[in-house]
Amino acid sequence: MANDSNDSGVPPLTEYKLLPEGVCTLTLAQVERLFGSFQRSDRRVKLYQQLSEYVTELRQAKLNVSLIVNGSFVMPAVDDPEDIDLILVLPRDWDSQADVRPFEYNLLSKRAIKRKYGFDVFVVRDGSPEEREWIAFFTQINVKWCQPPHDLPIDCKKGLVRITL
Repeated sequence: MANDSNDSGVPPLTEYKLLPEGVCTLTLAQVERLFGSFQRSDRRVKLYQQLSEYVTELRQAKLNVSLIVNGSFVMPAVDDPEDIDLILVLPRDWDSQADVRPFEYNLLSKRAIKRKYGFDVFVVRDGSPEEREWIAFFTQINVKWCQPPHDLPIDCKKGLVRITL
């Protein structure tokens, strides 16, 4: 996995092979290089393909959103990640009462996204207290990663990835 921040804009990984705490903005290509390549299984590759497909559909719909990517997928310390969790960040002035076309609804609906891609999605507005709360929550390490074979410290924090569309 890449660990060079000099020309890629990717911060160096911590001693625990995690992104440093906070949210770093990466391109989809950087996400693929860092998290989407084969390790012990093809699980990372498959998860990346699903993420890439979702990002492509969001871009085609021209929705002014960004994604914050979480889950064991963004933990290079984990060879066989379980999932990707997403925070779908809507613009601050998003009109939740406005009609959306069916294909847009399917890109914004928690149920539709879960059904098609298998992602758990939390929808927030940019800069909202909910966005800050989810980011704070997701920087915490699940206790299962603090046990063998990973043995991450219980108070360890991880970074998240923002993909701007």
